[in-house]
Amino acid sequence: MRQADTRVLYCSFCRKSQDSVAKLISSPSDSPRAYICDECIAVCASILEDEGIVILPPGVSATPPVNVGEKHPLLAHRLASSLLSAIEHWIRHESLGVDATLELGEVRKIAVEMMMEQYPGKSDL
Repeated sequence: MRQADTRVLYCSFCRKSQDSVAKLISSPSDSPRAYICDECIAVCASILEDEGIVILPPGVSATPPVNVGEKHPLLAHRLASSLLSAIEHWIRHESLGVDATLELGEVRKIAVEMMMEQYPGKSDL
C-alpha cells in the first residue's frame, strides 16, 4: 500500500507553508516543481493593476466583436494588404528555417505606420 506524501509544501516566492495560506497552486511541470500562494498571486495582480496592465479572463477579447458580414477595422486600413502580405512573407521565411529578421522588420515598420495613423501624437509606439 502506498503511503501519503506528508511533506509540507511552501510557496516558492514568500516561503509560507501550505498550512499558513488559503491556497497553494502547483506548477504543471515536475521539473522543477514550483508553488505560488493566493497571497502572492494577489500581490502580482496588484502590481499589474498599478502598471495599468489588464488581465482578461480566458475567452474574453480586448477588442469589440465584429458582426457577421462586417469588416474588421484593421482590414479597412489603407495599409492592411501591405501588412498581410508582409506577414505572409515573414511566415514563409520562418517556416522554411530561413533568417526572417528583415521580413519581421518590414512587418513591424508597416504596423508602426498604421498605429501612428490611428493614434497621431503617440511617440512610444
